[in-house]
Amino acid sequence: MKEYLKCKACGFIMDKDGAPDICPGCGVSKKVFEDYKYNLSPRRKLIMDINFHPITLHLPQAITALILFSGFLSLVTDAGWGIKFLYSVEIITYLLPLSVAATILTGMIDGKNRFKKLSTPALKKKILLASALFIITSAMPYLIYSMGIKEALLPLMGLSMIAMANEAVLSKIGIKLISAYLPG
Repeated sequence: MKEYLKCKACGFIMDKDGAPDICPGCGVSKKVFEDYKYNLSPRRKLIMDINFHPITLHLPQAITALILFSGFLSLVTDAGWGIKFLYSVEIITYLLPLSVAATILTGMIDGKNRFKKLSTPALKKKILLASALFIITSAMPYLIYSMGIKEALLPLMGLSMIAMANEAVLSKIGIKLISAYLPG
């Protein structure tokens, strides 16, 4: 069975084998390290170590930022480049709700694995915010479909900013939960 150390200063958890002289998280001396034992079944620990949700959540964040950035570039560059940026906005906008759905699914799997239920106060809040994010990001391709990409650009950029704010709140809640889990 693997053995772990935890930095008492910042809570960073590392393998005991080959532990560094300073904490990789905060840089304090190894004098503050203490033995740490995960109180999880090997199956649950394996699922948590795969990090599906932390990995998938970066995709919608990147796409919403790219919509805003590429939309801005389509407005300020010459016609040749502007149209390329405009069509890149269109393509990634269609991918956005799919990436949000994948993030919601992996978040629910992760939440269920960590807390054995999805009805904790923090998870309820995350599910509500994620549902709102899915509605916002699903409206974006509809705007393109109904208005055309040129007419939908400014509303898309506005919805992208709203989506980014929602993602920031979701991330803030998630950061607090990243090391939390029910034992067993």
